[in-house]
Amino acid sequence: MKRTKLSLLPLLLIGFLWGCETTDPLVSEMETNTFLGNYETVFSAADQALEADSSNSLAYYYRGVAYGFRAQDTSPAWDRQSDYSNSREAFMNAKEWMNRAEERPDEYEEIDNYITNFWADEHNSAIAYLTDDSTSNSVDNPYRYAVAHLENATTIQPDSALSYIVLASTQFNMGNTPEAIDTYEIAMERLDAPGEDDYEFLISLYLNQDRYDEAYDMTMRAREDYPDNTQFVQFLADIYIQQGNINEAITIIEDLIEDDPENPQYYRVLGTQIYQNVSTINAEVSELYNQAFDMEREIRSLSGEEREEMEQELEDIRNRIDTLQDEASELTDIAINNMERVVELLPEDDQAYNILGIIYQNKAANLFEQRNSIVDDNEMVQELDTQAREALQEARQYYERAAEINPDVPEYWESLFQVYTTLGMEEEAREAMDKAGM
Repeated sequence: MKRTKLSLLPLLLIGFLWGCETTDPLVSEMETNTFLGNYETVFSAADQALEADSSNSLAYYYRGVAYGFRAQDTSPAWDRQSDYSNSREAFMNAKEWMNRAEERPDEYEEIDNYITNFWADEHNSAIAYLTDDSTSNSVDNPYRYAVAHLENATTIQPDSALSYIVLASTQFNMGNTPEAIDTYEIAMERLDAPGEDDYEFLISLYLNQDRYDEAYDMTMRAREDYPDNTQFVQFLADIYIQQGNINEAITIIEDLIEDDPENPQYYRVLGTQIYQNVSTINAEVSELYNQAFDMEREIRSLSGEEREEMEQELEDIRNRIDTLQDEASELTDIAINNMERVVELLPEDDQAYNILGIIYQNKAANLFEQRNSIVDDNEMVQELDTQAREALQEARQYYERAAEINPDVPEYWESLFQVYTTLGMEEEAREAMDKAGM
């Protein structure tokens, strides 16, 4: 049985004074049996003492110690929480009555030491399951053990923001995002001053669950605390975009640009966030093209009213495609203009050049798809093909610049391989394939 030897981090080692002077035989009995591990005897003696005097702080004190030690002796870890809860309650009662006494007993100072040590033992055990290979490999589901230890830690010491933070991260890694949000919200309440990482993590969780109102409120709070962090501007823009308020997203970042026109991060945020919406639109357009293609084939076998109905439905789809393509084209131009401003301000930013390459390559892909959907209009097919290849040439130049700045990124060469291949540049494609390690 574990008694006084607790597993602690160096900074959490705490010494104890075990000497307790008392003439109460029940208190002496509780003291002795606590460290002998006779917990039921301690509980029985505590009950007797409290029946005689409900303000007996030492009865609560030893009840708290006994419950804490019994929790540590209990396996598996997920069966300990009730004892830790009882220990916490007993310690709080002990503190309350000790504070009322004319002279606080020496045990008062030991209560926080016990709580800290019980907390540290559970918290450190969880960390071992999350970070130590030998510990995690010793069980089938290390996450379950880690969560149990962390829940024990937050039970005995509910004021510990650190344990809630680790618990939320573990829950998220287990795929329990709603639980992770609830847990991290508790952690934020316990932090005196949440850090930038704390805000970023919780906002990301909200966005992951499409909880945009909460994400917005937390982002505004984060911007107030950290006005120079552009990540929160990006979050805000993303929230507006996901809610369909693209103009709001553009406006808020344009206001920042107006105040600081030489800050490339604002242009990057606007360009990348706007283009995320373009990607969503393009995915819908691609699906509509597939539907239109299938309907065109089916129409050939229809006649009469059925044919008219499907032709009208096909016309509606084509109109929807045209509307979406116009919207995507407008947003793509905005994204390109902003990313071009980034490379003007940061001419050695390989990632910005790569983003421009991606935008133009996707633009080409959409034009090729549009080209392939055309029937019996060779002139339009040729025009779309020309536009697509022009877009690919733009993509090539930006990818080449990114690879020139940072030639060790294989993704740049993979993109160049795709572009070179489509443009029929066989020698360049082979070279890019080699450099990509393909």
